Amino acid sequence: MIQRRTQSASYWQEQFSVTQKDMSQLYGLILDAARPVDTATLSKALIERHCRQEEELIRAELSKGRVYQPKDEYEVGEPIIFPVFDYALATVVGTRQGRNPEYGEFTVIQVEFEEDGEVREFASQLVGEHRQNREDGGQEVATPDDLLEAAELYERYGEQVEDKLLSSLEQHGDFLEVRGQWFLKDLLAGVDLGRRNIAEALIEIRSMPLPPGEILTQLDLPREVPEEVRTFSLNYALAQDERFDNVGDHGRDIWYLKRLTPKEVVNPPERLAIERVAHKRQDIAEELLLIEREIDDEGSGEQVMGPSRPLYRTTISLIYPHWRCGTLPLTVRTRGLFPQSENHHTPVILVDGQSGDKMQGWVVHGESFVHGLAEWYERYELPVGCYIKLERTRDPRVINVDFEARRLKRLWGKVAVAQGNNLVFQVRKLPVSCEYDDQLTIAEDNPRMIDRLWDQAHTRGDSLLQIMLRIMPELIKLSPQATVHAKSIYSAVNVLKRVPPGPIFALLSTEPCFVAMGGGYWTFDETLVGVSGV
Repeated sequence: MIQRRTQSASYWQEQFSVTQKDMSQLYGLILDAARPVDTATLSKALIERHCRQEEELIRAELSKGRVYQPKDEYEVGEPIIFPVFDYALATVVGTRQGRNPEYGEFTVIQVEFEEDGEVREFASQLVGEHRQNREDGGQEVATPDDLLEAAELYERYGEQVEDKLLSSLEQHGDFLEVRGQWFLKDLLAGVDLGRRNIAEALIEIRSMPLPPGEILTQLDLPREVPEEVRTFSLNYALAQDERFDNVGDHGRDIWYLKRLTPKEVVNPPERLAIERVAHKRQDIAEELLLIEREIDDEGSGEQVMGPSRPLYRTTISLIYPHWRCGTLPLTVRTRGLFPQSENHHTPVILVDGQSGDKMQGWVVHGESFVHGLAEWYERYELPVGCYIKLERTRDPRVINVDFEARRLKRLWGKVAVAQGNNLVFQVRKLPVSCEYDDQLTIAEDNPRMIDRLWDQAHTRGDSLLQIMLRIMPELIKLSPQATVHAKSIYSAVNVLKRVPPGPIFALLSTEPCFVAMGGGYWTFDETLVGVSGV
């Protein structure tokens, strides 16, 4: 049985290349389909072509002569086929006697190869076993049942084939791609500048991201052009126009205008940019590890919060950085409620659970937050620590956001105040009309002045420990017991430095000047500051 090269891993991983004839075949495949074709389909067609091409080559070459086998006898002038040299054809031009201690006496044939005229010597009439001797005489061609089909070869080697195919397609001017679908430039429907201007106006009038189908209804493209082609043509044209932004998810195209996208979505607020502070988790006290899990900070991953799981509703406590920016964190608890996408940001509709009003939101995937709740927080005067209820609807792009309302009261709470170049804290009565975690809550006296302190701390490059040493004395002054809860320390630190709970709690656990009082409360011993090396 003749071994096919295309059945081996080495062929697809090392020898395979995309030829111009391959590209012509793929061109014809898309032309015949008259619709966009995905990369996997093109790759399978390419694998099938190479297998078929090898089969045809074998049959054609075998018709020219016998397949070389060391045991056979050959005459001068006889044509021979050599499978090991890609079924090259050669002619016997001479013979001589040979001897080998293992095989004994045999005949050496000189053969001249047709392609380059090279003369080489091979053994014939060789007695005994040899890997090139075949019981079937070497002439049988395997039937398709003996071979892996193109789909099976794709399962094994599709990744290598696609890598080389994509490189060739991207360099070829006739092929165009949108989200893994390929089409021909010459078959595009004409989405010219005028039609793109109409698309821009439509999105602006609607003031919301639109799928291609809603845009196409206004473009008056020829109806004889298949819908798939019209959609591909629109998507490709808008992708080339710098005014438009594809904000879809899960392979769904949704178009918006870059100039209408909130600047906080395109350039996330620096207050949400987490600073990675090196720390050892084994240093964190057991009590603080439990408290860390109660804080819904996107910087606390599965190592802290446990494995994520699909869910349709959850409740989280609003933390200071997101309260300040009008956002929600994408945490282990909340990420599964929102659409996933490879794009930078994705639009969602946030439904006010109190009034039913709809708000335009944006999931910013890489930076792990949801934008669009600033006005909502302000409307209901929601404080830091407010318990936010999230529920996914039947439409994964529509999320209900709510809170547990209660009768408005004025309650004592911590307020961050800028006094000169120092951050201090006061206790004031604040309006509260929702259920909340009072240990997390913190308000601001003058946001602009607080921002100035933030800028100063970052300009100086203040370390986390330096900030904690400054704020701890201020925080314990607010309590008759001279103690402060770990959650309150976390909130206060984030007024000046965006850090998740882990590094803060590691310092609380290891620096002698921070003294545990039990129940999650801590105090500060100024006499031990020198021991910490600061």
